[in-house]
Amino acid sequence: MAVFSNSQKMIEERRYLRADDVEISERAYNLIIGAVLFWGFALNYLMVTLFGQQIIAMVAGMGVLPFLIGYFVMVIVGSIMIGKGGAVMSFIGYNLIALPVGVVVCACVDGIPTSTVQTAVLVTAIVTLSFMILATIAPGFFLSLGRMLGFSLLATLVAELVTILIFRRYSGVYEWIFTAIFSLYIGYDWARANSCARTVDNAVDMAASLYLDIINLFLRILEIMSRKKD
Repeated sequence: MAVFSNSQKMIEERRYLRADDVEISERAYNLIIGAVLFWGFALNYLMVTLFGQQIIAMVAGMGVLPFLIGYFVMVIVGSIMIGKGGAVMSFIGYNLIALPVGVVVCACVDGIPTSTVQTAVLVTAIVTLSFMILATIAPGFFLSLGRMLGFSLLATLVAELVTILIFRRYSGVYEWIFTAIFSLYIGYDWARANSCARTVDNAVDMAASLYLDIINLFLRILEIMSRKKD
């Protein structure tokens, strides 16, 4: 989920170098985005494979409400650091987001067959690469989707909550809608990354947005596949 700096105003602000910015090469810019993404995914992988059960037990021991409070505090603080800080502060903020997200991933993959998780990872990778290619070909189209995607995501979240809390039902249709939204968000944020000035700070910030898009896409695809298995 792209939660920071998705407005057209921020896109325009990041398009140009500021007084203290140093422009880097396109290759270095993309390598930094890739490296930051890899770090986030590697961190989550290590959390799941090495400490998964301990993390789940810890969350169960502390209770859902304290975990949710801690989760949102870390995500909000991390988002502020990413939006307002330089490259180093942005990377610290990125880790503040990746850690609680990793806890959520641990809970979501618990009890799901390894083969299903691996297939979900593969499908996520294919979808991610496909939408990055599409955004490279037609960046203008994806950049025009910002407001629509934000509204669609909010409306779907509200509809999902109403269905669960009021009607005590859940429809798998929501997973498909979320999958479509986050797929488009990947294209949007990749086009946004390519429209920004090539600085280390922008590379870290854009990687953080893409990380959330890809993780959310993975979790929705995993939910669809696990439901089919059931």
